[in-house]
Parts: sequence; structure tokens; C-alpha cells
Amino acid sequence: MRTRAAACAGALAAALAACDAAPRASVQPATDATAGAAPGASPAGAPGGEARLAGPVRTSVAPGQTGLEVVTWQVRHDRARFQEAMRRHGVPAVGALDELALRRNGFVVAAVRADRLDELRDDLGGSGMDIRRWMGTTPSWRELAVARPAGTMLEVDGLARERPGATLRLMVRTWPLPMEDGTRIAVEIVPQVVTDELQASLVRNAGRLAGETIPSCAAGLELERDVAWIVTCDPGAFVETDAEAPTRAREAATRHGPPSPEPAPHSGKVGARIATLGTALLLPAPERAHAGVTAQQTVLVLVPHLDASPFPEAPPSEEPMTGKTP
Repeated sequence: MRTRAAACAGALAAALAACDAAPRASVQPATDATAGAAPGASPAGAPGGEARLAGPVRTSVAPGQTGLEVVTWQVRHDRARFQEAMRRHGVPAVGALDELALRRNGFVVAAVRADRLDELRDDLGGSGMDIRRWMGTTPSWRELAVARPAGTMLEVDGLARERPGATLRLMVRTWPLPMEDGTRIAVEIVPQVVTDELQASLVRNAGRLAGETIPSCAAGLELERDVAWIVTCDPGAFVETDAEAPTRAREAATRHGPPSPEPAPHSGKVGARIATLGTALLLPAPERAHAGVTAQQTVLVLVPHLDASPFPEAPPSEEPMTGKTP
């Protein structure tokens, strides 16, 4: 029986021999969601006339392709709605990842049914964008998400510090993984921090990542047929500190008598902005949420395409072996 290591080596050699073409991207315009609607009407779940996509999820991948497709949504953050959507569409799956470390760094990773992505998107409240990228099966590292958190302290594994001029990237590489029960898509994801153009060069990062990588947030997934994975963030991991809190703390330390049981009100002056890796990468304009605007979180959907699997989908025959040849 073929071992997993041998399977990975064979799949990697095959991928290198037939590296996929350049990635394609397609954007489903928000107007598609409202085609035929009355003038001024909003799609279901879209307040104030904001265009939100609904209905069937499209794909630009031609039939027979094998590889990874990445779908990007942007949904309004609603913790209760998100948890209910995961309860309805989540499926059990196995991945080589540290879920606690990912959560601590602001990432949310979960497996969902690939044949119900349209319902998942609608249950999340719809999306103002539907961007699709064909990653194919290339073992070279490529960008999955990128952000430049200017003016924000970056918290990594519980330690926050300033990283002036830093660029955050979520890097990914994929390859087909033939197994005894059929082909899967192996996906490896890791966050990266780079500080200059040389470190950020995709040519330099093709085989080995430059700059700083965050191994605690690395994830290795095996995407099976009809199972997709989502990668998003926890908007609650973004924090704005009170600029006058240190002054009040020093005054409280020298004040006589018992401390006040009531917390001091926020002064309204921002001292520092602190974001985890996940929120820095996948939460556009997080400061707007603290100004009373509903946060818009990015949801990345990793969709496997295995139509060209060299292995049959049907299980092997259970008829007993007779030892006779026809």
C-alpha cells in the first residue's frame, strides 16, 4: 500500500511537470444579484440599498480541471449569524493545524459543504463581492491575502509590537495528492511578514518563503471531493486602547482610599490600535467598527475541483475473489 509520503512525492513531481497556467480571476458584479428587481430595491438581507450578492454561486473553472479555486466574499460581521451558518453547513474534516493557535491569532478556519456554498453565503447575510481565482495545482508559494497595517501594532502569538513598513501575506501552495480512495488537493497555508520589495518578490518566495513566517498559524489541509474550507477572522480581536488610560492608572495608584467600583469611561482618544494576524489580514478598515459601523470581514473559500480524478469514485466491488480468470 502506498504510504502518504510516497503519495506526496509522486504528486509533487507530477505537479512540477505540468504546472498550472497563470491564475484567472472573475468578479461577479453586484448588479447580477439585483437583475430584474424593482428600481431602488435591495437584495434580501441588504440594508440601505447596499448591493449584496445572492443566488447560485458561479464558477469560472472549466469542467475536467483538477486543482484549487479560491472564492473571496466580504460579509457583515454578525457572530450569532456566523455561528448558525457554521452549524448548518459545517462538516467534520481533518487538517494538520493548531486551532487554538489560529484562534489566538485571530483566524477562524472551518470545513463546509462545497455543494451548498450559495446557501452558506446567503446565510452569512450575502456578500458585496464574489471574486474567484483559479490556483490550480502549483507547488510554488502564492499570495492568498495581503495587507499593510499602517499605524497598527501587530499581535503575534500574544505579543504585540510595532512593525513599521511591514506587509502581511497569507501564502498558499497546492498540489494533487493521489490516495487509495481517490485524489485529493493538498493545500498548505502560512502567514508571512515581509519588510521590503526583495523579501516580497514572488520569484524569491516561489520555493522557500523569505522574511518572517508564523509557524504556529501554518495549516496543512487535504481537500476531499465536495468539502471546502473557509478561512476568515474574528473581528473582536481588534482593539483600540484609551490614550488617557495610563494617566488614570498612575492617578489611581497614588489615590488614597478604596478604588471606584465603576470603570472609568473611555476618553474617546485612541492611544494604540492592536490587531492580530487574522484581523490585520482579513478585516478591512477595522477602526470603522469602533466608530459604530458594522465590520466587514473577508471570507476566503477554498474549493477543490476533482472532476479529472484518475481514480473511480465508486468503492471497490465487494464480490469475493474466485481466483479464476475469464
